[in-house]
Amino acid sequence: MTDFPMLTYDALTVGEAFESDENIVTPEDIETYAFAVDDHHPWFSGPSPFGGAIAHPTFFGNQALRLRHTKYVVHAGLHAKMTFEFLEPIRPGMRVRSHGTVVDKYVRRDKKYMVTEFVTADRTGTALVRGRFTQMLIEPGTQAPSKAAASDHAGAGTMTAGPELPSLKKEITQRQIDAYSIVRANSIHTDERWAKAKGLRTTLAQGMMSTAYVSEMMTSLCGAGFVKGGGMSVAFIRPVYAGDRLTVHGVVNERTPEHGGTRVVVDVWCDNQHGEKTAAGTASGLLTV
Repeated sequence: MTDFPMLTYDALTVGEAFESDENIVTPEDIETYAFAVDDHHPWFSGPSPFGGAIAHPTFFGNQALRLRHTKYVVHAGLHAKMTFEFLEPIRPGMRVRSHGTVVDKYVRRDKKYMVTEFVTADRTGTALVRGRFTQMLIEPGTQAPSKAAASDHAGAGTMTAGPELPSLKKEITQRQIDAYSIVRANSIHTDERWAKAKGLRTTLAQGMMSTAYVSEMMTSLCGAGFVKGGGMSVAFIRPVYAGDRLTVHGVVNERTPEHGGTRVVVDVWCDNQHGEKTAAGTASGLLTV
């Protein structure tokens, strides 16, 4: 059995393709995810506008994010930016696989990044989710930055005057991070010793947990028009630690006619208990009423 090489900036090739294992969507996994992101929408356990129960729109984000693990040993990394397009609802019983391609790599302010485009599809080939993510590589012998995890994207999500959506409050526990990230050694999310060795004060919540909070806000606004036809692009500005308390904000920026409904674009951002912005970007969904 050939050992996987260590993921380094030099080893990575633009155009390199990845494929995940096939995963089956189970009600138990949907419930676990709902606990991890503190979102217990009734559609996740009962009837929905799509005929039956569905999973959270961001449910398979981790499958895409872990694509790199199918070819490399990943020392550590920080998620810098995530873009989602939600094409079809994710249903219990589906067998799902993600494919990704490295579309760019670059160095900015002495930090090394990889950019991957991905699509998650069911066994019939129907695309469920499409997107792109940017990750900062923390290579052996280096540490995570002491401040912003994605400082190069800190200008994202400039807020504009408009109707403000009801905010969400989220207190992030280690148990939720463990459920989201899967407990394992040498993880900055679930292994406090390893996180501190990487220069962090304690374990980190995954950046994509914040995209789940934005998804909850947008589903409240747009309903089925976010689950199918919605999307977001969010930059992760500074780390979120276990025990942090986030407030999720949204301000309507734009409304445009689309397919007999209205496309609503919302500026979104998260603040921690110190008033520091941790994530920012935009999200959109389709209002049909």
